[in-house]
Amino acid sequence: MNPATATGSTGVAVDAEEAARLAALRDYVDVDAEPPHELQAVVRLATRVSGLPHAVVNIIDEKLQRQLAAEGFARGDCAREDSMCVYTVGVGGFVDTVDASGDPRFAANPWVDGRLGAVRAYASAPLLTPEGLTLGTLCVFDTEPGELTPPQRADLGDLASLVVSIFDRERRARSEVEAREAALRAERSAETARALQAALLPPSLPRCGAVRLAARYLPGTDGSEVGGDFYDAVRTENALVVVMGDVQGHNTAAAALMGQVRTAVRAYVSEGHEPSAVLERTNRLLLSTGAELFATCCLLSLDEDTGEVTVATAGHPAPVLFSPGGPRTLDVEPGPPLGVLEDAVYPAARERLHGASRLLMYTDGVVEWPREATDQGAASVERVLREHAAAPAEELADHLLAPAAGALRDDAALLVLDYAGPAPGSRESQLQLPGDTRAVATARAHLRDVLGAWGLVRVADEAELVVSELVTNAVLHTGCGTALTVRHDPLAASLSLGVDDTSTSHPQPRGAGEESLSGRGMHIVDVLAERWWVSPRGDGKTVWAELRVA
Repeated sequence: MNPATATGSTGVAVDAEEAARLAALRDYVDVDAEPPHELQAVVRLATRVSGLPHAVVNIIDEKLQRQLAAEGFARGDCAREDSMCVYTVGVGGFVDTVDASGDPRFAANPWVDGRLGAVRAYASAPLLTPEGLTLGTLCVFDTEPGELTPPQRADLGDLASLVVSIFDRERRARSEVEAREAALRAERSAETARALQAALLPPSLPRCGAVRLAARYLPGTDGSEVGGDFYDAVRTENALVVVMGDVQGHNTAAAALMGQVRTAVRAYVSEGHEPSAVLERTNRLLLSTGAELFATCCLLSLDEDTGEVTVATAGHPAPVLFSPGGPRTLDVEPGPPLGVLEDAVYPAARERLHGASRLLMYTDGVVEWPREATDQGAASVERVLREHAAAPAEELADHLLAPAAGALRDDAALLVLDYAGPAPGSRESQLQLPGDTRAVATARAHLRDVLGAWGLVRVADEAELVVSELVTNAVLHTGCGTALTVRHDPLAASLSLGVDDTSTSHPQPRGAGEESLSGRGMHIVDVLAERWWVSPRGDGKTVWAELRVA
């Protein structure tokens, strides 16, 4: 095929000029709509100014000559190859003849030789766009020979320009209607997207005396799509867990995945799993669904009584801690994004907050938006953090996102966590224990020393019994080393005792016969403790028991 040719809608090769003409015809004329009524007035005027009894407005596409308005006969369509006016389209200028039967251009045409008609006098003015493309013709004719005067030719040309103006008016009106309809569709789509986004984000965040949260979200699209960023905060029995995530993509599939990830994370957190275990389970869940998209996610668990922070991340930026020396990113080894690798591991990092502290969690969109060459990403965020470190959380959140508004390439979400600090006088002690019979005696001796130092000797007997049973269970059922955690919260008047093990099975109090030598352990814990619970971890669990010390 010649490079200057293209393929028309009929599959026939046409040159570039004809392709442009056909494109203009489709733009100017809606062949499926009723022709503008003004065209009928134009053809009546055409017969008057020309003195010929018949006039017609034609448009010519790949296959047909379509008559949009006719005077002196009933309008209809004919094949393009039978048209006389197709000659005018090819010439692109005014065409006329006194007697078509004697004109070699038209003598063999079926409209002249009697097969379709007996045209003799014929004049045709092209319907030219401002770009010089011929949409069709305004033609006049008679069955008798005749000739137009120069003024009549000029008047017919003016009427042809009027036809094009009518086409243009209709075209603009269609464009305005289409634009209004498109705007209405976009607004409806945006409303749906905003409603869906609002449903996927938490309506409110937990509040308590020790923690204040401020969250912000900005979509990186025009509002007609659903963003992939999300945040959440879940209060469990023993901690506040804050979540920040980012799902790949901006469409309904991404929105569905975001809903799955957020729901799964919230469910696993609510069950008491630590951050590493939550990410591992969510990763396995996404892989089992066959989702083609992936997600990044970061979890931060804060024990409000002790100030202990546990962080795990799946390919997501780590939280930023405001410290006396300035903001610094928490040191945590990232695991892969969720939904990418089977058996992925998400190492946890722990840090103790000893006083009032502020933490920032964010998505990539906060740092990845166009800036000046000297104002790049994380460095810009760090500068804002330093300049407004003392500002309230809500104000700081606004400062962080204000420069990015209207310039985002991606969604942006952030969450500022203000922590008032550990409970006054709260204390904690930890001890690693061997995986054999020495563990019980070692745990009891350590516990008695700790309680003596804390002035809690009065509960030592009950505490030793509880620890003995918990450590015995851990060693007996796993044969592995374990760890003992002792926590004292003076304000809550509570003593918490936790023992780690590598089993995911939860202990259950069992009835034991009078002669039985086993089965009494968790029953004793259940009797002595104010309450007890299990905190699952990725590789096991921690069994906790709480005693009153008031």
